[in-house]
Amino acid sequence: MNASKPAQQAALAAGPSKAKTALGEQTRTEILDVAEAICAREGFEGLSIRAIANVAGVNVAAISYYFGSKRQLFEAMFRRRVVPVNEERLAMLEQCRLRQDGDYLESVIRAFITPPMKLTDFIDPSGRPALVVMQFLARVFAMPGEDAFLLEYYEPVRSRFVEALCRGLPDLHLEDVIWRYNLMVGALIYAMAGTARMTRVPQAFPDSLPHPPASADEAINQMVRFLSGGMRAPKA
Repeated sequence: MNASKPAQQAALAAGPSKAKTALGEQTRTEILDVAEAICAREGFEGLSIRAIANVAGVNVAAISYYFGSKRQLFEAMFRRRVVPVNEERLAMLEQCRLRQDGDYLESVIRAFITPPMKLTDFIDPSGRPALVVMQFLARVFAMPGEDAFLLEYYEPVRSRFVEALCRGLPDLHLEDVIWRYNLMVGALIYAMAGTARMTRVPQAFPDSLPHPPASADEAINQMVRFLSGGMRAPKA
């Protein structure tokens, strides 16, 4: 795999040390792009270091150099998608705190679901980023050490959003808010599969045609309406 000529020229113009760093970062990014494409198409089972090396045009040693183990490569794929998502979530949540109207709860839910929904095929036709995040989470939830992983990547977000939901749902106990937060997470992970899953028509309705949301905004609005109703449901 070779860097493009403009990229090479720009890197060389910056000096030998910076050129090496820039080209190395480009190679690393291209390896992640290839790994993501294979993972989205074939799942983690079809993702091997050799397959990535063949498609990316690098040798296996290069992948080991940039990422270490296969597990570290998987985590790098996940991290480059999830860290920006969580940063955007928290920035949007900060804006929610300034609201004084009756839409506070809806704005908190929207802040939680909008950044990850931007990864889906509602916006990105390939849906690759969302599929990688979903597949990685599925593996984490089935593996020992889940708590440590979630603590590293999600605990600050979880704590801030549960706190915000408590503010928007003052009549609920904390344990009820945590339940509803977790149910929101589950609904979001399912929705991240994209339009095909969310608009598939049941076999009991053979004459119906799927009507996918016209835009990501419409998909997000569907979720906000559903989740806000569930959040406000009275205790049994």
